[in-house]
Amino acid sequence: MGNDFRRDDGAGLAVIEALRGRVRARLAVTDGEPARLIELWAGAGLAIVVDAVRAEPPDPGRVHDLCAETAALAARSVSGHALGLGDAVALGLAVGQMPGRLRVLAIEGADFGFGHGLTPRVAAAVAAVADRLAAALEPGGEEPAGQVVGHPHRKGNHAS
Repeated sequence: MGNDFRRDDGAGLAVIEALRGRVRARLAVTDGEPARLIELWAGAGLAIVVDAVRAEPPDPGRVHDLCAETAALAARSVSGHALGLGDAVALGLAVGQMPGRLRVLAIEGADFGFGHGLTPRVAAAVAAVADRLAAALEPGGEEPAGQVVGHPHRKGNHAS
């Protein structure tokens, strides 16, 4: 479940909610624990992880589309937590439980304090990401139908 009690930390959950009823892909929300991520994406042709992140210097609302090799994600931490997406990728690679393709959409947040609601720039990015994914996941879109995982608990550092 996403943490919509931590302001912009709810961006991944907001993308999933915006996609409900708009795509035929399987939508799931997770806390990002590596075993749960692997269980969700195992066997999928495409898994898309939507993630709220902190970056330095910050540019709230900027979206990082990480289509890089999954090994690059496994090689460096992308999380402020003890275990995160990089750990899930490393474990998934080790046990042969990776999706055919993994795509990460990381939305930079501004406010991760207690409270409800996204900041305006992050809310605009959520709408844009949801629209982009809805178009991409429809038949004939740029991406094959797959699974979108909302994952707002990650706060890694990503560079463009």
